[in-house]
Amino acid sequence: ISTSTVQPPNDIHTHQKNKQLNVLVPAVHGSVGGREETGGLQWRDPNLPEVIGFLNSPSDVVKANAAAYLQHLTYMDDPNKQKTRSLGGIPPLVRLVSHENPEVCRNACGALRNLSYGRQNDENKRAIRDAGGIPALMALLCRATDMEVKELVTGVIWNMSSCEDLKQSIIDDAAQVIVNKVIIPHSGWHPTNPGDTYWSTVFRNASGVLRNASSAGEYARRRLRGLAGLAEALLHAVRAALQANAIGTKIVENCVCVLRNLSYRCQEIEDPLYDTRAPPTQSSGQARIQASASKGENLGCFGGSKKKKEGSSSSNSTSPLGKSEPDSQPLGDTGTTQLGYSVPKGTEMLWSPEVVPLYMALLQTCSNPETLEAAAGALQNLAACYWQPSIDIRAAVRKEKGLPILVELLRMEVDRVVCAVATALRNLAIDQRNKELIGKYAMRDLVQKLPSGNHQHDQGTSDDTIAAVLATLNEVIKKSGEFSRSLLEAGGVERLLNLTKQRHRHTPRVLKFAGQVLMTMWSHAELREVYRKHGWREADFLTPARAAQPRAPSTASGTYYSLTFTTVKWTNYRFTPYYMGLITQMVKSGCTLYSGITCRNVHFCLPLRGLK
Repeated sequence: ISTSTVQPPNDIHTHQKNKQLNVLVPAVHGSVGGREETGGLQWRDPNLPEVIGFLNSPSDVVKANAAAYLQHLTYMDDPNKQKTRSLGGIPPLVRLVSHENPEVCRNACGALRNLSYGRQNDENKRAIRDAGGIPALMALLCRATDMEVKELVTGVIWNMSSCEDLKQSIIDDAAQVIVNKVIIPHSGWHPTNPGDTYWSTVFRNASGVLRNASSAGEYARRRLRGLAGLAEALLHAVRAALQANAIGTKIVENCVCVLRNLSYRCQEIEDPLYDTRAPPTQSSGQARIQASASKGENLGCFGGSKKKKEGSSSSNSTSPLGKSEPDSQPLGDTGTTQLGYSVPKGTEMLWSPEVVPLYMALLQTCSNPETLEAAAGALQNLAACYWQPSIDIRAAVRKEKGLPILVELLRMEVDRVVCAVATALRNLAIDQRNKELIGKYAMRDLVQKLPSGNHQHDQGTSDDTIAAVLATLNEVIKKSGEFSRSLLEAGGVERLLNLTKQRHRHTPRVLKFAGQVLMTMWSHAELREVYRKHGWREADFLTPARAAQPRAPSTASGTYYSLTFTTVKWTNYRFTPYYMGLITQMVKSGCTLYSGITCRNVHFCLPLRGLK
């Protein structure tokens, strides 16, 4: 769901080999590796087709041990996993998930967990789905009391959720059960009587399932946002982790990634088509944003908050954290479009300004890059829209003194974190007061992220990060000569020109953005003499922008296209600037997998004397 891919470390248990499943066969003269037994029999390991055949045995003991041995055979062995599928081994395992014998169920789940592990085993995951595995596993999760069985069940579903075309099936058949049976009870959240958070392996697996599944587009976001209690439980778990100083766990990472995904395009709940229209650069929507920012400057950093408590007139503002607003209009019934949808009241917590302190606390104290990226990405997404909640979020970040925290994170050497932070700053800069603070205090840090020409220094910075930095710089300087001068004094022109000269190293998007920033600097006519005193000419600012304009073959000579595909005529160096708009991202699933083998004693001999 995003341009960034989440690939947390694979959670692989230490290989603990099960004892052998032995088959007694007639003694063969001269056989190698056999051992003489009473009655002229000797034992050998059963082959894979035989083990699969034992899954259909009338004996529960044979079924349980065959499933356990199949788990052993498929541990970290992709050829055996694929062969098991081709031999029809997955449907009988799925049937055993519903068996009344707990040992049979447990071992079948263990085998399915190993069979579904690995990027190259998506066909196995599909086979489990096709055999009715998801409903069967969820039924077992509902009735199971053994925590190990719950771990196995959620481990299988977590493995399956990494397959892109299974995510909708998991959303439809598993999400509700996982939320009700694991996420909510293990998080400790309760609407009236919250309890302790249970940091279990089951919770980790279940949150990993939602992390992957929530990346499956608008359908997944809508379904998950509609699950009562999910948003509250995730936020409660993160808050509990902060209080317990336990924010470095995989559970917290997964929860914050889900929150980031569900924050993506949050305005779509009111107007699903909002981002298909032209950006409101000069529209009434932009006027509302500027009015809100102006009000914030005059009345305090949150802008008229005192009056808002006494009675807000905004139909879209929300107060979901225990505050009741009976007169406010439900988000799904705003009347702006008939395509919108309603969400449970608690889901509004996702885009409430009151989530900002939570994300800022994570950004200030967490050292896990995955969690940092997700927290910055959540703010990035929440600030990316034009509706009232996004306006409030942008102001809330300033009120919580979050801008210095974000600026400090620009100095990290983890590129994906820097990219999310730079993009969040770009979106936050829509607020006029934020823009001024970013221009005043973040300019040098932003410039330092641009290529300097030193390959060793520049090696770790991706084009996505460079583009995000350029977009932020352009937003800050486009109406401020003061900040354009600051960019000059911070060495920005040298770095921008150096960037435009390395056309083979950077994407056309980056080159266009760099040319646009230079052009925006030149648009401040009062600074042109200052530029010349620093040794820069008009061509330094305008030639890169013109070079970045792709020539349109079907247009007349001298006409080019901008990023918004509107024609731009070169008349006295006046042309439409590139639109460097709001950037939203989501966390893609990547390979978030779970595998392993449980150390269980399997010790029996099958007296199959007639086996050939």
